Amino acid sequence: MNVVKSLLFGMLSLIAVGILPLVTIATILTLGIQTSAGRTAIGIDVVSFAKSSPLVWILTVLAFALGFHWEHRRLKLRQAT
Repeated sequence: MNVVKSLLFGMLSLIAVGILPLVTIATILTLGIQTSAGRTAIGIDVVSFAKSSPLVWILTVLAFALGFHWEHRRLKLRQAT
């Protein structure tokens, strides 16, 4: 059960580190960029992210690993007491 909780916390840390900044940037750009018709349009290309530099993948895996380790260690300490 600790491993499952740690996996979920690792996934949440990925969301916090990776997706929330993208949403924030997209929101800021949406408020600042308007087309001539008054509409806004912003797209995220998943394929270009998959082809991005190895540094992006290393940081993504590192964020997941740190979140997993943090939660797993915390749950282990809670069970020991």
